[in-house]
Amino acid sequence: MGVFPRAQVKRIIKSAGAEMVSKDAVDTMNQLMEDRALELTSLVVEIAKHAGRKTVRDEDFILLDRIHRTLT
Repeated sequence: MGVFPRAQVKRIIKSAGAEMVSKDAVDTMNQLMEDRALELTSLVVEIAKHAGRKTVRDEDFILLDRIHRTLT
């Protein structure tokens, strides 16, 4: 089971256009979101370390997003 509240995950899926959402779909999406969040956070930690910091800042996430958008 993922770490995000089921109601919020269901709301995200519905905001993408789904009329009905099964419990299994919510649980699967929740797990995928958790996995992706961990991947992104690991990259952000590396950015902070590269900058000589122990503290992760919002600008690290912004930089990662900018890099990702450039590569895709």
